[in-house]
Amino acid sequence: MQSLSILIIEDDYLAAADLEEELAGFGYRVAAVTTDSESALRAFRENLPDIALVDIELKGSPMDGIELAQAFNSIKRIPIVFLTGHYEPAYLERAKLVGPASYLLKPHTPPQLDVTLSLALSNFFSRKMPDIHAPLAAASPPACIFYSETDFFFVKQDYRHLRVEVRDIRWVQALRGYVRIVTGTDSAIFSVKLNSFMEQVPDPALMQVHRSYVVNCRHVVSYTKGQAFVRRQDGVEEIPIGKKYREAFFQALPRLRAD
Repeated sequence: MQSLSILIIEDDYLAAADLEEELAGFGYRVAAVTTDSESALRAFRENLPDIALVDIELKGSPMDGIELAQAFNSIKRIPIVFLTGHYEPAYLERAKLVGPASYLLKPHTPPQLDVTLSLALSNFFSRKMPDIHAPLAAASPPACIFYSETDFFFVKQDYRHLRVEVRDIRWVQALRGYVRIVTGTDSAIFSVKLNSFMEQVPDPALMQVHRSYVVNCRHVVSYTKGQAFVRRQDGVEEIPIGKKYREAFFQALPRLRAD
């Protein structure tokens, strides 16, 4: 699991430094800080961040922030948060065409930045268009902590979002309204039920083998009628297989059949 990677594009050096400090305080990784469109494009290609904070105006640059966001989208679609200091209809109408995930009005407070990042992820993965006219100060982050794509998802823990690669998950254990997600290097506990986790992360390699366990078939090294043995960093973990789930699990595992 790793923290959200964020690219900052802001032509005001002091504002950029404040953003970097705030994001670091929340535990995020700042991929790069740039002040013009050309260096921003280079940084985007080199880092492929998880989210970008883009100043709309970018004075003195070949492209403004809206054109830059269009260029980002042509390389890889990620959540874009536009930074703006005022409501200007011409800018906002153009910005809508890019499909931003959220807006952050300047000046802002650290809590507003935190809420904006949560809303941006939620809007992006639900394909929802944000409303810049909504009062951000009264807004609250969405209740759902998962923002899921096909091969990774984000979860919010404390003040930061963590990126979890589905292929790295070893198993998931239900713990009375929580789940414990175990990856190759660490584990974390999140407030979500096991069936909700399975709905939000519908990867075919994640198989429920017990009422309290889901295993990643990519890391199953062996199995018996009642146990699955899953590879972990320091050895192998034995996971129980319930009768209810046995047949579907066995059928999902690729097997070499004798002639």
